Amino acid sequence: MHLLWKNFLPLTLALCLWHITLPFSLSGLPSMV
Repeated sequence: MHLLWKNFLPLTLALCLWHITLPFSLSGLPSMV
Protein backbone atom coordinates (compact mmCIF):
# COMPACT_ATOMS: atom_id res chain seq x y z
CA MET A 1 0.00 0.00 0.00
CA HIS A 2 2.85 2.38 0.85
CA LEU A 3 4.60 1.58 -2.43
CA LEU A 4 1.39 2.25 -4.35
CA TRP A 5 1.00 5.61 -2.60
CA LYS A 6 4.61 6.57 -3.36
CA ASN A 7 4.03 5.81 -7.04
CA PHE A 8 0.64 7.52 -7.11
CA LEU A 9 1.58 10.76 -5.36
CA PRO A 10 4.03 12.13 -7.99
CA LEU A 11 1.53 11.28 -10.73
CA THR A 12 -1.23 13.18 -8.92
CA LEU A 13 1.02 16.18 -8.30
CA ALA A 14 2.16 16.23 -11.92
CA LEU A 15 -1.43 16.01 -13.14
CA CYS A 16 -2.56 18.85 -10.86
CA LEU A 17 0.41 20.98 -11.87
CA TRP A 18 -0.29 20.30 -15.55
CA HIS A 19 -3.97 21.28 -15.19
CA ILE A 20 -2.95 24.51 -13.43
CA THR A 21 -0.19 25.57 -15.84
CA LEU A 22 -1.83 24.50 -19.12
CA PRO A 23 -4.61 27.15 -19.16
CA PHE A 24 -2.09 29.86 -18.22
CA SER A 25 0.30 28.90 -21.02
CA LEU A 26 -2.56 28.61 -23.52
CA SER A 27 -3.95 32.01 -22.56
CA GLY A 28 -0.46 33.53 -22.43
CA LEU A 29 0.67 32.40 -25.89
CA PRO A 30 -1.65 34.59 -28.03
CA SER A 31 -0.84 37.71 -26.00
CA MET A 32 2.91 37.11 -26.29
CA VAL A 33 2.89 36.51 -30.05
